[in-house]
Amino acid sequence: MLVFFGAFIPQFMDMNRDHASQVALLGVTFMVIAGMTDAIYALAAGRARKFFSARRTRLLSRISGGFMIGGGIWLALTRAR
Repeated sequence: MLVFFGAFIPQFMDMNRDHASQVALLGVTFMVIAGMTDAIYALAAGRARKFFSARRTRLLSRISGGFMIGGGIWLALTRAR
C-alpha cells in the first residue's frame, strides 16, 4: 500500500496547497471506496453460499475434477518443444 500511495498520491496533489488536508481527503476517499467494495463482496459471498447446496457443490467438484484430469491427460500427451 505504501508503494501504491507513494506512486499515485503525488499525481493528485496540488503542491501550492496544504498537503495534510489533501492526503487526509485522499485517504478517507480510499477507505470509503474500500469499505463499499468489501461490503459488496460480503453480500455476494452470502448470496453465493445460499446458491451452493451440498448437491451443487458436489457437482461442481466433479466437473472441476474432470477438467483437471483432462488437463493432466492433455499435458501428458503433449510433446515437449
